[in-house]
Amino acid sequence: MWRKSIGAKLSLVGFFLILSIGIFAYVNIASQKKHLIGEVTRGAIRISETIRRSTRYDMLRNLSEDVHQIIETIGEQEGLEKIRVFNKEGKIMFSSDKNEIGEMVDKKAEACYACHSAEKPLERLDMPDRSRIFKTKQGHRVLGVISAIYNEPDCYTPDCHAHPQEQKVLGVLDIGMSLAEVDKEIKDVQNKMIFFAIIAFLVISVTISISINRYVTRPVRELVKGTKKIAEGDLNYSIPTKTEDEIGQLASSFNQMTLDLKKADEKLLEWGETLEQKVEERTEELRMTQNQLIQSGKLASLGKLVAGIAHEINSPLTGILTYSSLLFKAKEDKDPEKEDLELIVNETNRCKMIVKGLLDFARQTEPHKALSDINEVIDKSINLISHQASMQNVKIQKKIKPDLPKIMIDVGQIQQVFINILLNAIEAMPQGGTLTVSSGIEDEMTAIRFTDTGIGIPEKNLPRIFDPFFTTKKQGKGTGLGLSVSYGIIERHRGKLEVKSQVGKGTTFTVKLPIKEKTSEIGKKGKSK
Repeated sequence: MWRKSIGAKLSLVGFFLILSIGIFAYVNIASQKKHLIGEVTRGAIRISETIRRSTRYDMLRNLSEDVHQIIETIGEQEGLEKIRVFNKEGKIMFSSDKNEIGEMVDKKAEACYACHSAEKPLERLDMPDRSRIFKTKQGHRVLGVISAIYNEPDCYTPDCHAHPQEQKVLGVLDIGMSLAEVDKEIKDVQNKMIFFAIIAFLVISVTISISINRYVTRPVRELVKGTKKIAEGDLNYSIPTKTEDEIGQLASSFNQMTLDLKKADEKLLEWGETLEQKVEERTEELRMTQNQLIQSGKLASLGKLVAGIAHEINSPLTGILTYSSLLFKAKEDKDPEKEDLELIVNETNRCKMIVKGLLDFARQTEPHKALSDINEVIDKSINLISHQASMQNVKIQKKIKPDLPKIMIDVGQIQQVFINILLNAIEAMPQGGTLTVSSGIEDEMTAIRFTDTGIGIPEKNLPRIFDPFFTTKKQGKGTGLGLSVSYGIIERHRGKLEVKSQVGKGTTFTVKLPIKEKTSEIGKKGKSK
């Protein structure tokens, strides 16, 4: 409804402003009218005093003609309607109009009522009350001012025309001032004031109307339109800001809010689009975790079996190796059986190495951890295999991040893992290549990467590389236990051992070790010691 609109409320404010201007104009006209009447009244009083002083001497000497001459001369002045002098009975003794000399004043007329309405009028009326305004037969207004002619000592002491001393008033001097010019001036002022009030009314009305429409109504409509657009889902709509006042700031805030909503909506859409990918990534992480658990289960079960088998076959192998070595030494070089005995000795040694590896795998001894610098462990491991790397024409690049925090590790076991990975990488580059070793912080863990440019691992073999006895090396060059043992060591350090590979481009092994161990775990280790 229009009564609830801001424009209507501001229009009401404008109405009260215009009403105030009208009241001011009315008060101003009344004040000027009163001022002009006051000026005429003061002029009439001054003329009355002039006549009274001018005729005083002639009246004392009873020179009526001279008094008539003075009154007639003064009466010819512009603005003087009439000058009269009448005695206490109301008889006109002197007048600027000779036709009414000797007549009696009508005491009930409008011009005389104010003075004759009381028992002793002239003695009781103050000077402001001795003036009255009345209309003539011609229709214009006249201001009448009366002045009492008092019985002074000069009047009742001489012998010529002495008056009784107890008579206080001898007569009245009545001055009539025409208000025709004053009324005309008042009317002109009133018309001008009304004209200017109407102009002011129109100017203020138009100004308020334009201002309200431009600075209030239109911006508010734009805001309402904007809210409807946003409610409809149009987040690209922007409210034009043309001013820097409160409404302009509100429009800017609205635009900023729309922009924030748009960004939030885009993020939601982007999140929705990538949700499937994130689900796949999380599924892959769960699959890898499951594989790790399966691998850990395999290693644990296999470890128990291997330990028993290794102990059972270790004694027979020792006997075979001892007697075959003695027979080999006893044979002459030309003996054809010596070559067969050498083969038995070599194969027996190979079996011994396999059994040793099985025992190392089966033992899985708990690490003896100490606070250590992982970068130092990396450097020592690289130094141990650097000669073999140079022989294979493999260049080792180090991208070690300095000032890594020290971590709790078993230095010997971790170094065993690093050397195993380094040797595998060197063997994967038979024609030479580059082996990059880097360290840093990832996922609040210390991460060490070993990246080679070798032949790579087929995708079908990646799930099996940590299985015991699985190897892609030629027969006699590996037992297939190195990565299994390394996996177990990293697992006992609460870390992760990950691998990524692509055939023909190389392989990357990543070892992740926790920076901080759980307090409960450290406490248990302390108690066990």
